[in-house]
Amino acid sequence: MLFHPIDTKEAFNPANKSEIAHLWYHVHYDQFTLNERNKKGKYVPKKEFDSIPIRRELMKIAENTIQQQKRALVDLSSYYHIRQLKAKPIARIVHGLGGGHVRETSLTLHPVYGIPYIPASSLKGVVRNWFIQTYCDGNENQLALHPKGSLVFGTQEQRGMVQFHDIFLTNDLRIEPDILTVHFKDYYSGRKAATDDQRPNPVTFLSVTVSDVDIYVTSNKYDDSSSEELLKEAANWTAQALSELGIGSKTSSGYGYFTNIEDVTETEFLQYVEMRKLEREKQKIIEIEQKQKEEEEKRRKEEESRLAEMSDEERLVFLIERLTNSSVDEEKSKTELYNEVIEQKNQQAAQALKAYWQRIGQWKVKKQKKKQYEKVQAIKQLLNER
Repeated sequence: MLFHPIDTKEAFNPANKSEIAHLWYHVHYDQFTLNERNKKGKYVPKKEFDSIPIRRELMKIAENTIQQQKRALVDLSSYYHIRQLKAKPIARIVHGLGGGHVRETSLTLHPVYGIPYIPASSLKGVVRNWFIQTYCDGNENQLALHPKGSLVFGTQEQRGMVQFHDIFLTNDLRIEPDILTVHFKDYYSGRKAATDDQRPNPVTFLSVTVSDVDIYVTSNKYDDSSSEELLKEAANWTAQALSELGIGSKTSSGYGYFTNIEDVTETEFLQYVEMRKLEREKQKIIEIEQKQKEEEEKRRKEEESRLAEMSDEERLVFLIERLTNSSVDEEKSKTELYNEVIEQKNQQAAQALKAYWQRIGQWKVKKQKKKQYEKVQAIKQLLNER
């Protein structure tokens, strides 16, 4: 038996929960599975988590989210310095464990995309704490006096020059139940000494496994002339903080630590920037060509509309006047258009054809060019010229 809120039950069929892709359902709604009735005839809730299915639809959303973030950073690169780090988790990641939840153990999911992530505020907090421990003797009051720390992280009087961005946990994503057992619950709660007669208290929670993550830090190019160098230092501090302090919950038990942290700005991000520039240039060419086609089609329809309203005589003059110097138009003037002029005995069209032949050097021709010479004479006769 499954417990669901009424609106959730109406939206989803609990029997098909493995087909539901969105993680908010699995983490926040599909919570209690009831075991058999106990001796008192009441159902006892089973608190263990089940493995959460990662469906193709969810991974498509995750892939689009990553690409959206990278494209946004490319757009930002005109005004901001950007550093990209790539890191591998040593073990599983547990973030948001202490958040409000019906099972008392939660998991941080992005409120829009529904995928696991580490908020930028958490990342900045870890790096800031590492900096205070390393350079300020653990005294937070000294941060405002530090020439670099105050600029990077900000103070009460000024904002920080470096921005930390969300870390999305999507590459080879797995979300699996995990467990930590408290063996001396009464001891930790301060009620009694750590004795062997205390019942172990298993705590179940969800943990995230990914192959690697991308980490971005940025700084405004126009904030300060030293902003780029400060950003490089902040990126280095970020790498050290994640490898030495870890991030998220249960770091004392080995969760949330990273290794093989590399700065891949030049080898990956800047190459992506260049690729996006080429894509935009190609897209711009395509848009220009498309616009030209649309304008040509619009002109063609306008001409068709105008031609439909003209008499045969007016249409013939119009067609002759729009001829170009191309070989195709030249040939057309000597064949079908010439024949129509003679057939209609259209003097206005004959005058237009004369002007065109003069423009392309086909009016004053010698008798040796017999065909064209005869056509010129026919047009002169129609115009009463000698």
